[in-house]
Formats: sequence, C-alpha cells, structure tokens
Amino acid sequence: MSFKDKVEHLFLKYAAVPRTPAFKQGKRHIACIGDSITYGAGVNGKREETWEYFLNGMLGEDHQVLNYGISARTLQDEGDYPYKADKFYRISKEMPCETYLIMLGTNDAKPYNWDAQRYEEELISFVREYKELSQNPRIVLMSPPQVFEEESTGIVAFEIDKSNIEDAAKIVWEVALKEKVKLIDLYTHTKNHPEWFVDGVHPNKLGNRMFAEYIYKQLNIFDSIL
Repeated sequence: MSFKDKVEHLFLKYAAVPRTPAFKQGKRHIACIGDSITYGAGVNGKREETWEYFLNGMLGEDHQVLNYGISARTLQDEGDYPYKADKFYRISKEMPCETYLIMLGTNDAKPYNWDAQRYEEELISFVREYKELSQNPRIVLMSPPQVFEEESTGIVAFEIDKSNIEDAAKIVWEVALKEKVKLIDLYTHTKNHPEWFVDGVHPNKLGNRMFAEYIYKQLNIFDSIL
C-alpha cells in the first residue's frame, strides 16, 4: 500500500465516521447498510451530496433515508474492519425500518480479505438476520459498484482487486436469488462510468446522483410489481 493510500485508509477508518442518524417518527424509513461508498467518502461526507440525500429528495417528505454507512467496513467477520463489530449494525436492526438497502463487498474484495465461499455464506447469514426482524422488512441487496484504475498510477486505489469485485457482484446476484430478495445491480450500472468516481472507488457528487436515480427507479419497479 502506498503512503497516499495508507493516509486515505486511516482517514476513512477513523475520521470519516458519521453521527448516528436521528430516527424521525411518522416517516417511511429506508436504512442503508454499507461502507464508505454508502457513507459518502467521495464527497467528504457532505450529507447533501450523498446518494441517500438525493434518494430521499426523490422519495419525498414522507420518507426518511437513514445512512448507516461506515468507512472501510467489510461484510465478512474475518475482514480487517467487519461491519458487525460497529454500533451501526446493532442500531440499524433496532430501528423499525420498512426497507433495508444492503451494499457491502468493496472492502471484502481486497486480496487479504477476500474469500469467495466465506463471503457468500456470511452474506446469506447477514441477509437472514435482517429478514427475520419483527417488522418483516423488505430487503434489497445492492451489488458493489465497479472500480477503476487511477490515471496517475494505473492501479485501483486501496488495494481493491477488480476481479474480486466482479466475483462479489456475481455472488450478491446469486444470494438475492437464493434468499428471494430484491437486487439492485450497481455493478453493471456503473461499469462504463469512471467519471462518476473521484478516485476510481468512491462516487463523486455526480456519481451519487446517478446512483440515487437508478436506485429510485428500481424501488419504483419493485413497488409496481407487488
């Protein structure tokens, strides 16, 4: 890992930690479970430039989109910074949300974290934990987006392996089918859009808006076929 990547990694792990979202009564709640892509690291955590903020605006005042993204987190408990070790994991399950958008896998794709079989097994377990919540929420799996090489180095930042990202996206698709939950394929949607990312990994403001528009359209499609 380069010195630049080490500095950015430490920032994402320790500095880019959001406050716990304030749960507002009388709303329809969507909880977003994820890593720095969900948190908004590509826009320096500016709330009004995250995809959750844009999505909330599209959904309207009767909705509240809750950002439970934590930088550097992995789905796998054996990863360097597992999501389940953070308070947001517990809090997200305590809140009576109607919908959970789950997107974890980008940090799992680092070579020292990656284990395809383990990722699939633990993703199934993770999904079931949310499916079994008392309010019987809708679970939507989102595949990790594509990653791109930095122009200055020709490699993907943060030691993320592109082939592992592709494998993770396939596994997310397979788990969605097995567990009969909805899927939003951000991997395919972002595949030809490096301009949506500030560093090849984290979406910029434009990217977050494009994410939100696509997620919004997919949620509307899901609602129309209920």
